Amino acid sequence: MTIAPLAVLGIAKAAFSVIGSLADAVSRPDPRPSQVMRQAFPQAQESVWHQLGKGVDVRALTRDELAAVSQQLYRSGAIGLDDHAALSLDPSFAGSAELLTSPDGSGRVDWLAEFQARLARHLEQGDEGSAAQDRRVLDILGRLQAGGKGVTSIRV
Repeated sequence: MTIAPLAVLGIAKAAFSVIGSLADAVSRPDPRPSQVMRQAFPQAQESVWHQLGKGVDVRALTRDELAAVSQQLYRSGAIGLDDHAALSLDPSFAGSAELLTSPDGSGRVDWLAEFQARLARHLEQGDEGSAAQDRRVLDILGRLQAGGKGVTSIRV
């Protein structure tokens, strides 16, 4: 008869231990950020902007190199199809018969200067739609340039 009270005492002790552990787990904050926290404070955009920006110079890219960067931005979801088209297609498809700036001897173009020249031309012509596209492209190029300098998050 002395074993039965000890067994009951052991079961009770185990039950209180489990209850204590559960209470401790509930009162302790989850080390992972909640969905609400992830939405309120998104992760730094070290992602594609920094990764690509480190490897490119937007002031010295060939058309093919710019198209490849654009493809990676589009596939990652960083830019939309319209911006991807503006960055990757031959300028004649985007309303220009040719580049407004001169490429260097190896065919590399200063794309910031090119799209600034396009913006100025479109504004002079009163073409607000094309000017808005030029501004978006300049923003994209600026983000890449900033990413190359180590800036990991740009929110616009």
